[in-house]
Amino acid sequence: MNNVQLSIDKISVQYHGVTMDFYNRLALSFRDWFDIKPFIRHKGYVYHWNLGMNDAYLYLRYQPWWQKKAWKYTLQIETHPDYLIKFRTLLDALYGHSQEVYFNRCELAYDFPYPMSNVFLASNTGRNMNIYEGTRYFGRKEESKGHAFCRNYDKKAERLCKGMEEVGERTRVELMYKPDEKIPIESIIQYPPKFNNYYACSVITDLQSVRAQKRAMLMALQHGLMTPDELSNKPFR
Repeated sequence: MNNVQLSIDKISVQYHGVTMDFYNRLALSFRDWFDIKPFIRHKGYVYHWNLGMNDAYLYLRYQPWWQKKAWKYTLQIETHPDYLIKFRTLLDALYGHSQEVYFNRCELAYDFPYPMSNVFLASNTGRNMNIYEGTRYFGRKEESKGHAFCRNYDKKAERLCKGMEEVGERTRVELMYKPDEKIPIESIIQYPPKFNNYYACSVITDLQSVRAQKRAMLMALQHGLMTPDELSNKPFR
């Protein structure tokens, strides 16, 4: 599928060994620059910041609840790759005050220049598919930050609903890449995501040319009533 476009929607990075002293200085500067205070939560990370700069954003979280009491904790940031340059001063300071920097996760977006009715996507591992307001979700809501969580929706319709100009059909498949191993941020290119074991995807432009029995199987596949391993190994005709 050479005409499929790949982009990154979100990226998350963890800075390990950030001292409380440095974080407190950051917190004071956030109050001065952005006139905001952190949200305190009792699960995940303790301190949560939502930093905005024009149209750019950066989510910052500090001190995981699961880490033992210490003078150094993990700090996590999340943003769109396009916004990294706008927060470069902050990110450079974080890099200089961290013991180690690891890739955490990112959201990959695959855009197919076809309507959803022609893009067939199914789980190879039996993940349940739910449909909400036209979007297909593979996996439970609490798994949305987990590896290979998948969303499939009509990107053209979404853009038109927001009043944005859109040319041509576009179906989007979003996949979460969250590896189990710790990957140093400078080595991320050596660990490309592999989703073939999780999902099967194909584009069929002329469904009427498929035999009725196979067409019924495809429709069952598309609506989560069958998994790919239940289909015949014979090619569609």
